[in-house]
Amino acid sequence: MTIINLEDQPRVQIPIRIAHSQHTKFTNISKRTKIPMSTLARDAIARHIKDIETRGITAVLNDLDEVY
Repeated sequence: MTIINLEDQPRVQIPIRIAHSQHTKFTNISKRTKIPMSTLARDAIARHIKDIETRGITAVLNDLDEVY
């Protein structure tokens, strides 16, 4: 699958740390759907940011299972 960057700026690589269980789920979904993990991650981050912008950080954090 070829991904085309439609933005003017190049993409930036960021390191993140996730729980082993999240990584296992993430890897399995990527393999099952044949969608690259980077594409899934970009989509998840974009959706999460939009949710925060729409509903507010308090509402979003109240929905999360993880403690920050």
